[in-house]
Amino acid sequence: MTKRSILFVTDELFLPLPPKNASGWLYYTIAETYKKRGWEVYCLSFFRDRQLARSPAVNAAYGGLFRDFLLLPGWNRGGHPLGAIGQVWREAERALTGNVLSSHPFLLTNNVGAARKIAETLGKWQVDVIYLAKPQSVQLLGRVLHELSGGRRPLVVMSAHDDFVSRAIAYRGTYQRLFDSLSLSEILRDHANAWVRHRLERIDVVRSRRAETTIFDACHLVRVESADEFTAYSRMNSSTAKLSHKPFSYVAPIQRHLEVPSEAFDAGFIGSNDVMNLDAVLYLRDVILPIIRKAAPEFRMLLAGGISSKVRPIVAGVGNVTVWESLDDVSSFYRAIRVAAVPLRAGTGVSIKVLEALSFGRPIVSTPVGVRGLPRKLLANTIVTSDPNEFAQALLRERLVADLPQDGLAVDG
Repeated sequence: MTKRSILFVTDELFLPLPPKNASGWLYYTIAETYKKRGWEVYCLSFFRDRQLARSPAVNAAYGGLFRDFLLLPGWNRGGHPLGAIGQVWREAERALTGNVLSSHPFLLTNNVGAARKIAETLGKWQVDVIYLAKPQSVQLLGRVLHELSGGRRPLVVMSAHDDFVSRAIAYRGTYQRLFDSLSLSEILRDHANAWVRHRLERIDVVRSRRAETTIFDACHLVRVESADEFTAYSRMNSSTAKLSHKPFSYVAPIQRHLEVPSEAFDAGFIGSNDVMNLDAVLYLRDVILPIIRKAAPEFRMLLAGGISSKVRPIVAGVGNVTVWESLDDVSSFYRAIRVAAVPLRAGTGVSIKVLEALSFGRPIVSTPVGVRGLPRKLLANTIVTSDPNEFAQALLRERLVADLPQDGLAVDG
């Protein structure tokens, strides 16, 4: 059987490990899975920081995972003045037109000569499949896909694990909830840029969906992880690309059993300082924890990850909530908690925090948003509910179960 080959195209650098965000973890796990299955795996990643892209650590990590790779300047052209102008162009177009998928003409790949040279390099790899990590990857390729069309044409597949139009709408509502909960001084201190952008932003759904269709049309197949998003796309789709519902099924093998320390937290929430995570803490603070406190006033909650840089004003004065300022090793978080709580109210894509909790063998209580894009087979031991009372009661039950000896556990009835 002829060995198959695949090219991954990502909108950012995601190596060396650990990646800086959830998207990076998804890129790595998908690429690693294909490599383990015997595929020849190549990569093209776009970057913003030219110095980082040239670093020995980044290049060694890419060289270790991929048969060959290419690192190209992205939206800002790696710090080039034209890139700065292009980014202003992109933001201005988004503000003026409401197109949340705006691009700009100064991408390196929009230069005919550069696009042709890049296409020649990719052509030499003779890949069977080009896997585009998200819509922005298509935009960043500029004219390259067009230049590839003259030779051996690989199957072009795009992952739509984020619906960026719905995401923009969700972000707008979520930012409004966050700003309503903070004082003006707190907003200006921690969220000034986001607040200004929120005030100036407009979203034209029709124009944005039209731009999305153009991106989809550049592909043969569009994979959608979330069942809800697949249904929505199928209803409104006018693209020539075929839509396919493919839940994200990879999770790292369960790591060695983590003993819970005697001073363990009853539950924990980990995440970046993204507004969706901050909104989850608001939901936890205002709705879920008050229900829990009635039954267990001593219930202890841990918040960790990048969220720690902006979450303190939200939980100031809330009893038995601890914020870890730094987290060098994610395993220390899962070692410190009995239950992983994922109270997300908005968001798109696959939640890395759920995949992490699964890999560390911790019980999970999540909203439906927190587990979107994941197949049921991965969620057999996960409690999923949109009802805050059920969410609170599940955290209380899982906390008690976690304290029981696991060997010979018997359940009445």
